[in-house]
Amino acid sequence: MTPQLMGIVNATPDSFYDGDPQNNLSTLFAKCKDYVQSGADILDIGGESTRPGATPVSEQEELARVLPLIKKVRQAYPQVPVSLDTFKIPVAQEGLKNGVSIINDVSGTPDPQMFTLVKEHNAQIVIMHARGNPQNMQSLTAYKDLLGEIKEFLSAKIRQALACGLTHEQIIIDPGFGFAKNREQNYIILKHLNVFKELGVRVLAGLSRKTFLSQQCEKPPKRKAQTLAANLVALQNGADILRVHDVKETRKIMNFWQELQNTK
Repeated sequence: MTPQLMGIVNATPDSFYDGDPQNNLSTLFAKCKDYVQSGADILDIGGESTRPGATPVSEQEELARVLPLIKKVRQAYPQVPVSLDTFKIPVAQEGLKNGVSIINDVSGTPDPQMFTLVKEHNAQIVIMHARGNPQNMQSLTAYKDLLGEIKEFLSAKIRQALACGLTHEQIIIDPGFGFAKNREQNYIILKHLNVFKELGVRVLAGLSRKTFLSQQCEKPPKRKAQTLAANLVALQNGADILRVHDVKETRKIMNFWQELQNTK
């Protein structure tokens, strides 16, 4: 299966990378347009930041941020799947009603009702490994067997999703780079990403501009080169979906990698 490119659209004022108090429908839609023209296969729209220390928002506020954009994107680009980055059932439900085809649940503990909701709409779900919440997750990095524990966590979630009626094709897993992992642990996961392919579902890698990629305390805008390199490593180690901010540049990397794979 050809790997897919997912463009991140943060409809938030406080995202760690591109949150902007000036975010509005026109600027966000312009970003979506640019992503589509640059080769994004999927648009991932989120209305609540999950960066370390982020402040939670209400369901009403999250819906107000994402629904107008979802509707506008679906009307303009009906051929492009829209993913909704949320863990709230009411938000997911409204998104699915309005054409969302993927729920990207970063909570790590999807409510069984979420699986049922996804099944009812014949959609897909991203299940991410996480511990705690944005306020405390960076204090929960103690593992006896990092890869084994993450793999077993995701395996259990896959079994739960299958028991709720989803198929393997509807399930995507995400090892959760940056969520309750320190720098070394993130590197270990990236180096051994292929172990998660053994679970029989697609694997998403969300590496874009994350803190563990920084060198000499670089801020997110300075982490582009490392992000592109990390995404190439992820491709080499079996990633099926790359979730990124830099769509145009990552598309070039993916095209290069695909051509390389086709070369005998």
